[in-house]
Amino acid sequence: MNKHTATAPRAKAGTSALAKLGAKAGALLTVFALTLSGCGTKTSMDIDYDVDDYVTLGQYEGLEVTIDDYEVTEEKIRAAEEEMISSTVPYIKSDETVVSADSIVNVDYVGKKDGVAFDGGTASSVNIDVAGNADADQGTGYIDGFTSALVGATVGTTVDADVTFPENYSSTDLAGQQVVFTFTINYVETAVTLDNITDEIVAQNFSDYKTVDDLYNGAKAQAEESAESSKTSATRAAVIEAVKETCKVNSFPEGLVEKRLEEYEQKYTDTYVTDGSTLEEYLSSTYGTTLEDFESQIKESLESNLTVEMIFEAIAKKEGIELDEDGYNEYTENLVTQAGVNEVADLFSIYGPNDAAGEEYLKKMYVCNKACDLCVDQAKVSVSAEDEG
Repeated sequence: MNKHTATAPRAKAGTSALAKLGAKAGALLTVFALTLSGCGTKTSMDIDYDVDDYVTLGQYEGLEVTIDDYEVTEEKIRAAEEEMISSTVPYIKSDETVVSADSIVNVDYVGKKDGVAFDGGTASSVNIDVAGNADADQGTGYIDGFTSALVGATVGTTVDADVTFPENYSSTDLAGQQVVFTFTINYVETAVTLDNITDEIVAQNFSDYKTVDDLYNGAKAQAEESAESSKTSATRAAVIEAVKETCKVNSFPEGLVEKRLEEYEQKYTDTYVTDGSTLEEYLSSTYGTTLEDFESQIKESLESNLTVEMIFEAIAKKEGIELDEDGYNEYTENLVTQAGVNEVADLFSIYGPNDAAGEEYLKKMYVCNKACDLCVDQAKVSVSAEDEG
């Protein structure tokens, strides 16, 4: 729907500049990081070292870990079903003909200032939460008084609402100005819930399901798949943390952290700093932070990633874990899907400055992941008594 942002200003989030920077940095780290490691480019990959000189291995087999309970309960199935409904068919037409104070109503509207429609003030087929003075689909609030005139209106009629924009409104042309929104009441709606959904509603709105029972079974399958995925991820994360407790990286190879930080900064600059300024200038003007603080934050993440990488590299060496072509091919094919690229060769430039270096890095990470698999397979996993839901 074409919705004018002037009528639904979003509340400003109270997120700090450093937190936003961390989120962006974290996103870029994800691009560079596989399951276990920070970015690896030709320069850092060329730093040769014997991992045994830097890592002291402790127990890594048969570790005891505890994870949350991921049992698929009826409550979780119903929650999955509700999510499917809200994302596909949150509302349907009701038989009501008059808008009440707590109605959800579908409208068209035109905003006019001094009798002239202003740019962007027109929208059609918008679902409005009258009581919340908000967009029923997006949850974004409207300016004060926007929906008050709708109460008592009859389906098929039009109604005018006199509205005054706030003095501090983002559009200077509208700030402090009185305008008139003319609404056409298309129909009143009813929220679809587990209590009122019918086979007909399901068949009309879901391509994969024809009945309420079908929808329930689909929700159950989704809940089970989600639970299994969450359980696998939680187990792996718990084992990695346990291995970090028993195995230690005493120091990093000389220059390795610095090279990876240098490579990360270059990629960050290439990705985000596109206005010709320096990274230091960009960080200061965009986030109000210094290059020193930025480097401190990123270095901490890189060292954490590198610690895990080197520990599992040492485990792989001790266990004689080596590259196997079939497993590596399956691993990289999965990465192709995750990265949204066309083929395995497209991954190499993501994980290295050239194809050869990127491929070398992926092979190393595959071996590290196999070492992690060994630890996971041999771990003794118990479920916590309290289910966090």
